[in-house]
Amino acid sequence: MKNQGGISIIEVLMVLCMVGVIAAMGFSSYLGWQKQVRLVNAKDELRSVLVRAQQQATAAANDKSWGIHLTTTTYALFSGDFYDKDNPGNQVWNLQGVEVFSASTTFADGSGGRSSDVLFTKFVGSTVNTGTIELLVNTSPLATTTLDVNASGKID
Repeated sequence: MKNQGGISIIEVLMVLCMVGVIAAMGFSSYLGWQKQVRLVNAKDELRSVLVRAQQQATAAANDKSWGIHLTTTTYALFSGDFYDKDNPGNQVWNLQGVEVFSASTTFADGSGGRSSDVLFTKFVGSTVNTGTIELLVNTSPLATTTLDVNASGKID
């Protein structure tokens, strides 16, 4: 008998199946990595705006206190003693693919209640609005990260 040197259709199908399994595992890992990057970026951007609010308050910019207002999908930098959604001076950022868990009860309001605002005092930069901001990926509530604000104004 003569040996024919070729490949069978079964061998081709086996190789295609293996390539498909490897590609699926790689794509799954890529999606997980993308969620983590989204979380890290959102946390860094929010922390940056919190620090900016604290710096503005410490400098008493516009002779006012400064703060951040949280919603589930946005956060806003505002000046004054309270958040006014109609103030054109507010700067608003959208969280893309990430949301704030329980935004309306994130911070203690200093009088035993809960609030979605953190307000930094003029000249000092401290706050009575302490709390932990928990960010999570919209499509995967298991992917979370936190950002703490304490009374001295330290942001971790």
